[in-house]
Amino acid sequence: MHKKILICDDHLLFLNGLSEVLKKFGTDYDITLFSDSDQCQNYFTSAAVDVFLCDLNIDERDGFQLIQQFKKIHPKAKVIILSAYFEEFLVNKAARLGVDAFLPKETPIEELIAVIESKSHDFYQASTTKKGIPDFDNKDKAQLKKFSLSAQEKQIIRLIIEGKTSKEIASELFISKTTVDTHRKNINKKLEISNSSSLIKFAHENNLFS
Repeated sequence: MHKKILICDDHLLFLNGLSEVLKKFGTDYDITLFSDSDQCQNYFTSAAVDVFLCDLNIDERDGFQLIQQFKKIHPKAKVIILSAYFEEFLVNKAARLGVDAFLPKETPIEELIAVIESKSHDFYQASTTKKGIPDFDNKDKAQLKKFSLSAQEKQIIRLIIEGKTSKEIASELFISKTTVDTHRKNINKKLEISNSSSLIKFAHENNLFS
């Protein structure tokens, strides 16, 4: 069956490679690519889409926000997250938003095509994404020191990664929600990030999860 597939990912090598592999092994796919989230949103606002493959970080934009906009316009389309980051709270959030599948970027093409072609609406999670939340170790502390993060900011980063809200963090650390919000703004400024997904990306790239 002919399928209109939309892919949004700001890693051009991955984006183009995925397109070529889907064309080679898929069946009658009409594929549209975007590495810019705004251009992608402008496209799906008026274009027909059957399957949306989306990363969680696109040009510093939270992929979940883009997915929510997409689902408002295309509630019956299949949405698949392809990500290098698959902490438990990200997977759970995807399921709550009605995403159809959460897959790591190294997923075999046969498995990806099977998910694309599946008529099931049950949430699909690859077995490699089923892991717990890791903790900081001594090596992490040395790595974080160069970013001038305080001990409390490090605690807040850990709790954000666990998926906790500012209110929950405030309760756990016995501080006010306003203090947590201030810390979060300072963390974002120091690390030059804008959302929780970017924090996950920072943590991975700086070996905080090893």
